[in-house]
Amino acid sequence: MGETEGGTAVVLLGTGFKKVDTTDPESVLFGVIPATRIEVVSDTKMIAVSPPGTGTVVITVKTSGGTSRSAPKFGYRMLLTATFDSVAAKAIGGTEIPVEVGGGSVGVSATAFASMKITATVGGLAAKVKWVDETHVKVVTPVSMKTGPAVIQFNHDGYAGTPSTSVVNVFPWVSSTAPTAANVIGGDTIKIAGAGFLSVDETNADAVTIGGAPATSFEVTSGTLITAVVPATSTIGTAVVKVTTPDASSADDGPLLSYRGPLAVDIADDQFLRAGGGTHVLAVTGGSLGDSTKDFAAAQITVQLGKTKLTPTYVDATHLRVTVPASNAESAEVRLLQGVVPGPAVTVPIAPVVTALSLIASPITGGKSIQVKVAGLGAATATDFTFGSNAATCQKGSASATVTYVCTVPSATDAGPVQVRFTSGSGAASRYSAAATFSYTDLD
Repeated sequence: MGETEGGTAVVLLGTGFKKVDTTDPESVLFGVIPATRIEVVSDTKMIAVSPPGTGTVVITVKTSGGTSRSAPKFGYRMLLTATFDSVAAKAIGGTEIPVEVGGGSVGVSATAFASMKITATVGGLAAKVKWVDETHVKVVTPVSMKTGPAVIQFNHDGYAGTPSTSVVNVFPWVSSTAPTAANVIGGDTIKIAGAGFLSVDETNADAVTIGGAPATSFEVTSGTLITAVVPATSTIGTAVVKVTTPDASSADDGPLLSYRGPLAVDIADDQFLRAGGGTHVLAVTGGSLGDSTKDFAAAQITVQLGKTKLTPTYVDATHLRVTVPASNAESAEVRLLQGVVPGPAVTVPIAPVVTALSLIASPITGGKSIQVKVAGLGAATATDFTFGSNAATCQKGSASATVTYVCTVPSATDAGPVQVRFTSGSGAASRYSAAATFSYTDLD
């Protein structure tokens, strides 16, 4: 095969070539057109330079003894050109560029085009080509590790056409960051994914910016990955992550990094955890949990109780609900996290509580026996049990996994609900729990 303009040196192998008259232009024909030049190397080898032509033709060799019997075929290949308006394209690829093809037809149908083995490159990188009509295609830009102007060049089954005079201006592209949030105090490390990063000048401090501020430091790991240290900011909210090369910058509406302030459990309002565990509503300080459950979900809030991570639910902008396990400790360290952004650890007291009553009501005359289950530090040596303001006589029950006291219900003056309370062996007064509610009735 060779170019349509001719000039391709074709090696012919056979026998009897010594009889070829190299001065006769009709001795070797490409179809019906004589070869441009003929050179007999030996009786079994000859070189013929192809004339201009198109399509696939038969090569014939003539001597004084006759015409060759074999009929080798020679396929002409077009030197295609690409004409288009210069365009900007993201390095991640996928931009479709309408191109007018010169130098020959690209087929009357997509099927015909496929059989012609026409390919394209953008900046030397293989690109997908979509047939439009006989003289038009769409070239889809490939992923590029570098940025800058790139030419389009067609290739017809091994023969490269003329590079385009118009260019594709490839600019860097930022696809995502991981994690998607960082602390306002700065110092967190994020990974920036995208394309075109090999053109980044690592000596340029402004090459990677977050919310317009240069990253504290960064490293180009590959053409698709940059590791950067987030700068500090005074603003809680989102910031655009941008990458700049000597040729161009990534989009102004690129991925957003969420700057978050450190949230903490607010213990100013007598916040405590119940030793029996269960659901608690915690007040939060240091920022907002959002105006909706959607905002709350986006913030990725978790509660770290000691070494245990718990999943809370939304109550309002400054309160969350979380279910905690039972504990006999005096206190617990509680930390709130927004994604990977940790708030300060806050010491929250764990209060002794009543966890169950075997009897929830009795007449005001009292006298009935009731089992009171308790939990908390010093629960096994609890004293001073009361039913409302009425002191009760209690004795510790038999040893078991749950600390239980057997009490005699004291008499009361008035009917109605009261709380069963006690003082733990550590000296801490028990706190409210729903399980501690007991009711006096007027009934005998």
